[in-house]
Amino acid sequence: MLRLVQSVRRSVVRMNLRSKARMFAPMARAVGRNLVVVDVGCRWGFAEAWSALGPHVTIIGFDPDGKECERLRKAYSGQMNVQFVPLALGPSSGMVSLFQAADPACSSLYEPDATWTEALPGLACAKLVGKSTVNVVTMDSWAASAGIQEVDFIKLDTQGSELGVLQGAKRVITSVRALEVEVEFNPIYRGQPLFGDVDAFLRKRGFVLWRLKNLAHYTRSTSEANVRLEDRYFFDSKIVDMDTPGGQLFWGHAYYVRREMTAPKLSDDWKGHLRDSCILWALGFDDLRQNLLNGVREHAPPDIVRLVR
Repeated sequence: MLRLVQSVRRSVVRMNLRSKARMFAPMARAVGRNLVVVDVGCRWGFAEAWSALGPHVTIIGFDPDGKECERLRKAYSGQMNVQFVPLALGPSSGMVSLFQAADPACSSLYEPDATWTEALPGLACAKLVGKSTVNVVTMDSWAASAGIQEVDFIKLDTQGSELGVLQGAKRVITSVRALEVEVEFNPIYRGQPLFGDVDAFLRKRGFVLWRLKNLAHYTRSTSEANVRLEDRYFFDSKIVDMDTPGGQLFWGHAYYVRREMTAPKLSDDWKGHLRDSCILWALGFDDLRQNLLNGVREHAPPDIVRLVR
């Protein structure tokens, strides 16, 4: 029954995406060039919303596991403008150690910290089971060799090495409009950078934090997990109270956007606002997207304004 419910939900999501794509695919086309999405750590495939933009988006996935890249190539066979690169990305190029975890998705360029992988049942997936060597390149050097001039969106999920990927992408990041970065608030891997390090790096380059999502907490025992804690969220003047289980916060997904995208007064760059609106639609941030669409309505030609609803 659970599988049936999940299947129905996925079907509903796809139907909603196809419906919305009828509006957003023409908007993406009006940008005048393909949006370029880079997904570093793409083991689970891409968010379906990107595919809904059809031929107007180019999606590039990176994973050091060649077998996984080949599996994904077959899974996405027939889809336009999708490619997979079996390389790891980092701050510099060369051969480095890859620490293999019990779950391959938890493997990292940083060694798992046994203090936590042994003590917290929820982190057993990151236990060290082996070690190999992989080829690492910088995103800047790869983009130059591949002829990639602009990247619009980057998703990073590399188990603690996200900052290193960003440090190797200082040229590429100048064109990036938004990022989704898996960040750690407490270390799971030895010596890994934490949220504060990533946040400082991105803020210095003109990004601001828009949202934190998928916050992951872990406990040592079922008794800790069964504790109920009061939590409170503020949305303008609206207060949302909820009870949550116990546990220590370890990681989550941080979403960053260019500072000017949040400015009260928008520029007259309607193509830029249109591009950013398509990215925000794929991320599900309709609140910020609506503001940018106002800039399109104010400055774009009438035939483009008719696309904006």
